[in-house]
Amino acid sequence: MFSKSFSFKHPSPFTVASLSAAIIALTSTHAIAATKKADDKKLETVYVSATRSETAQMPVATQIKIISAEDIRVSGAKLLSEVLRTQAGIQLTDSDGSGARNVTASMRGLSGANNVLVLVDGRKLNNPSLAAPALNTVALKDVERIEIVQGSAGVLYGDQAVGGVINIITRRAVVGEVHGSVSATGGSDNLEDYTASINQGFANGLSYSASAQKRNADNYRDNNQNAYENVLANVRYDFAQGFVFVEGQTIDDELNLAGYLLDSEVIVNPRKARTPSNYVNQNTDLARIGGGLNLSEHWELLAEFADRDENTESFYGYGAPTLGNMRVKNITPRLVGTLPTTKGNALVTLGYDQVDSEYTVLDWGTDIEQAIDAYYAQLIYPLTQQLSLSIGARTSSVDDANHALSTHHSDDVTANELGLSYQLDNGWRVFGRYADGFRFANADENGFVLPSVMFLEAQTSHSGELGAEWSSERATVQWSLYRMNLDNELMYDAVIVNPNSWNGFGANVNLDSSRRQGVAIDGQLILSDEIQLQANYTYTDAELSSGSFAGNAVPNTAENRANVALVFTPVQQLTIYLDSSYTGSRYRSSDSANAGETLAPLVLFNLNLTWQYEAVELTGRIKNLTNERYAGLYGLSPTAGYYQYPQPERNYQASITYRF
Repeated sequence: MFSKSFSFKHPSPFTVASLSAAIIALTSTHAIAATKKADDKKLETVYVSATRSETAQMPVATQIKIISAEDIRVSGAKLLSEVLRTQAGIQLTDSDGSGARNVTASMRGLSGANNVLVLVDGRKLNNPSLAAPALNTVALKDVERIEIVQGSAGVLYGDQAVGGVINIITRRAVVGEVHGSVSATGGSDNLEDYTASINQGFANGLSYSASAQKRNADNYRDNNQNAYENVLANVRYDFAQGFVFVEGQTIDDELNLAGYLLDSEVIVNPRKARTPSNYVNQNTDLARIGGGLNLSEHWELLAEFADRDENTESFYGYGAPTLGNMRVKNITPRLVGTLPTTKGNALVTLGYDQVDSEYTVLDWGTDIEQAIDAYYAQLIYPLTQQLSLSIGARTSSVDDANHALSTHHSDDVTANELGLSYQLDNGWRVFGRYADGFRFANADENGFVLPSVMFLEAQTSHSGELGAEWSSERATVQWSLYRMNLDNELMYDAVIVNPNSWNGFGANVNLDSSRRQGVAIDGQLILSDEIQLQANYTYTDAELSSGSFAGNAVPNTAENRANVALVFTPVQQLTIYLDSSYTGSRYRSSDSANAGETLAPLVLFNLNLTWQYEAVELTGRIKNLTNERYAGLYGLSPTAGYYQYPQPERNYQASITYRF
């Protein structure tokens, strides 16, 4: 039973609209598409330019992985985090066990909530706070594909695109067609999940998309209940010279927080709640409008404006509930053009990004505004028919105002990129590039620093990358080798002495210089018409390169990670999907001294069975098949010692879906 904190304070979206509404596929950005042919199980990959716009096929000098809607369906995943957990180069942390709001993605050994940029149709999910991008705001049934870009994308996307970019592309209505689905899922820990979606395109250019999701679950631990509702809507009009769209989204996300447990407590009862009355409830409203205009045969103007308003009510076991508000507005106009040359078309992207954020929690003395302005340009130029050059630059400036302390801060950063892509033949491509990345300190980070610090420095990175990919009708493989150097890395240090903190420890700091290097390998192999094998491996060598801990491993970063999935289709209607993930040993979060023992390696298995009969699909899923006990995050506290956030043991899900 939910606690009193889960009483809704305004009418549920489901009482207003019985079916819902949804944002479906607008302007896809940094796009590469992959489609799986159901008839012959062959994988076809189509490369599209990395220009924040839909363009003709262009080579890009980086490793990009595509996860199609069919890949997601076969895997049985119900949450975005379940899809990302098995991908090359990605390591997830989960500090509540729900697999939803408090999941953070790490790429290239960069921890923290804002070192990986997460986009939905080009719109940022990242926050101007320490809160992780809310991966649960995306219903997987609305997803057309997910693009995972390895490495820095500072020129095109700027702030927070340090370790990589995860771009979620939603479905777009097709002219003259109606598509939709309804589904219901039940499972362990009183899980109930209901989704509905519909999209339709008309011959006059008008289209609409709608979807909704309602999810309730007790989750694995005591006081970890979650009540979630998500309604999205999109209307688009395509005309001869371009298109326009408007979309809206409202989210009610109410989550009880069980808190961490000491290692000794986990042995006795991993479901126990340390904080039996704590909760953080969020209500988010999003409005977005934009479009594109063909200025000439070769030039197009694209622009979007988004306004996200998030209200939070939190309770941490003492006093009255705390109320907070986060308002984020951004505008992203860009000009995209093609320049014909004797070797092919060159592609030019010129853009401006503006993000204005206001973050207020008056009970905590937080009242901060942040404004980021940036100009960028990118050119992809064909030197020969096989060899292309990518070059770009971005200049960004930030203004921070802490109204509670009457302080002001400004900073600016320049990022550059240079890459080459060479198509050896129809199967082989090699590439190499140099790329800068950066991240400005957000409101939460600047709001909790050491007494001697007013504002934190911008984090910057410089990386080099070499890679190759090969594909045939029955197999694909891609790999990249990289080295990244970071300066002023932004991190919360729970061990550092801070007389201003409640327990005398902990503050957000700029770390000493660090280095990360490694390799990511990803491949798929069709063994027969019935059997397909997918596998990836990531090696990450992350160490502090200066300061008192020089030479030590960066904590909470596994050196070795691997994932393997077997897809077996014994008959046309039945698909069996078995996946396994391996996470190697690593030091606990905050253990920069490498003083504690490393965590034992972890191997997890999941099994999914999908039966398709005409328009009806039945799915059964077993997660954590071997019933492992593990945690989504292991930490070290100077006052509490070794602690962790336990994750679910073996659990079950079953669902039914009807598509039309």
